[in-house]
Amino acid sequence: LRRAAAALGEWRLTGCTLVVTLEPCTMCAGALVQSRVERVVYGARDDKAGAAGSLWDVVRDRRLNHRPEVVEGVLAEECARPLTEFFRGR
Repeated sequence: LRRAAAALGEWRLTGCTLVVTLEPCTMCAGALVQSRVERVVYGARDDKAGAAGSLWDVVRDRRLNHRPEVVEGVLAEECARPLTEFFRGR
């Protein structure tokens, strides 16, 4: 988000889409709301710490002044596989 804001010369990231493999956590979801990201696209849900629809839904909270569009489950299995493999041995 910082790099995008620096590249645009503006902290408001209106018109921007963030694409990530894993559903954002609460802290990241809050940053997305504050930076006015227009759309969040993610693959794998995070049932333990997700904040864009699974455990929490910070990005759609009606009490907040900005609610980005959320597109979830894009290439979900392909996104989940490397995460599962990484954490399997930990």
